[in-house]
Amino acid sequence: MSLTVSVVRYENLQGRPRGGVCSPFLADAGSDTEVPVFVQRSPHFRPPADASTPMVMVGPGTGVAPFVGFLQERRALGHRAPNWLFFGEQHRATDFYYEDELTALLDEGTLTRLDTAFSRDQRNKVYVQDRMREHGPELWHWLCEGARFYVCGDASRMAKDVDRALRDIAVAHGGLSEAEAGAYVKQLAADKRYVRDVY
Repeated sequence: MSLTVSVVRYENLQGRPRGGVCSPFLADAGSDTEVPVFVQRSPHFRPPADASTPMVMVGPGTGVAPFVGFLQERRALGHRAPNWLFFGEQHRATDFYYEDELTALLDEGTLTRLDTAFSRDQRNKVYVQDRMREHGPELWHWLCEGARFYVCGDASRMAKDVDRALRDIAVAHGGLSEAEAGAYVKQLAADKRYVRDVY
């Protein structure tokens, strides 16, 4: 088992160092430290069983971790369907998790497309949902071709923003009304073609 953890450390308003509840413990623990874990099953959060089904993954921050596994599994099984990953974080230089692995998967063709959004590397913040909208026509085409759409990461803002972007794409590029776009996205979820692991 492996974990992808972003360590939370900051100073409070009084200038005292603070840390997250668990991430500093994991970062500072020795290699022989036993760490109890609770594994929660997500039976529908897995790559498509059909080797020909395209896959779109949205995994900002540590949400990218399962998608590296998805891609490794598809490669190991010889599944050659197209795979598209949207990844975002604050700074490319320090926060591009799995950059080497993703670049290798892209170079070998297992990963068909990689679109990144590093929100603090330019004046205007850019997030994964912005990249989705930028590539809306092609993303809509992938969905029409039967792609599965996966989202992993922050539930409080990112997942809602990605869901909104998906509906906007259905309106802008699918010609659907707001109500029809909502019904379309709801049906994708019911058909297990839109699967989220958000926390």
